[in-house]
Amino acid sequence: MSKVLFVGLGKMGFHMSGYLSNKKNINLSIFNRTNKKEKIWKKEFSAETYNFDSQKKFDFVITCLKDDKAVNEFFDKFIKTNSYNKNTIVIDHSTISLDQINKLNKKFKNKLKFLDAPISGGEEGAKKASLTVMVGGNKKIFEKSKKIISFYSKNITYIGKSGKGQLAKFTNQILICGILYSISEAFFFSKKNKIDQNKIFNALKNGAAGSWQFQNRYPTIIKNKFNFGFSTELMVKDLNYVLKQAKLNNLNLMLTKKVLNKYIKLQKTKYKNQDTSSLIKTFR
Repeated sequence: MSKVLFVGLGKMGFHMSGYLSNKKNINLSIFNRTNKKEKIWKKEFSAETYNFDSQKKFDFVITCLKDDKAVNEFFDKFIKTNSYNKNTIVIDHSTISLDQINKLNKKFKNKLKFLDAPISGGEEGAKKASLTVMVGGNKKIFEKSKKIISFYSKNITYIGKSGKGQLAKFTNQILICGILYSISEAFFFSKKNKIDQNKIFNALKNGAAGSWQFQNRYPTIIKNKFNFGFSTELMVKDLNYVLKQAKLNNLNLMLTKKVLNKYIKLQKTKYKNQDTSSLIKTFR
């Protein structure tokens, strides 16, 4: 039986860890920065609550945290505990910077195995266990971890050495922000020309212009609803990581910069914690 610690019970981690709680071959522990979220989680699922004094040595530590700071804060404490051995595997599903990846590799050297494994699919994907996972790190460690990841994911791809998982996620975010930008323009264009929005959606959703974002977010944009998972605040964080790497590559990602500036404007509004399709609120 694998001893697993799941860290981070946010909108996605809440459901991902839930899928691990009902597996007979997993002895699950959970940890969240706020006890309130743990109590809510335990109303639906079952696991032990982890504390840093625990003597249990975990086979896997799975993290799904907000950003570099949150990841750092947890592992700065965890690395000083007796909760791991040299074979313990860390699977980090957070979207973090490449600088942070390097810091973790140095921190974990000769102590912990490490995979950067950011996810895509949003809260809905987490609820349905249909997430996409992009993994960087040692391939043998990946093969040992794949079964655990598969309990809450549908599409798992080994990308390459450490950091490549994050680079794949950055690529994913470039695509998403571009698609949402075009969706916003298309919405205003069709509306200005007095096309019925439900009809245009049904006409285009399965054609060449169709995409997950169009099929799932265009109907919610029509309804003026924006409370569907991945927030604009998190997208600002991710796109800053993207543009930092692009600068090192001497790349000028003009559309990504433009979209980031629009999301930054949303941080001063009620849409800070709304989903990324609220980008449309920056268009006139």
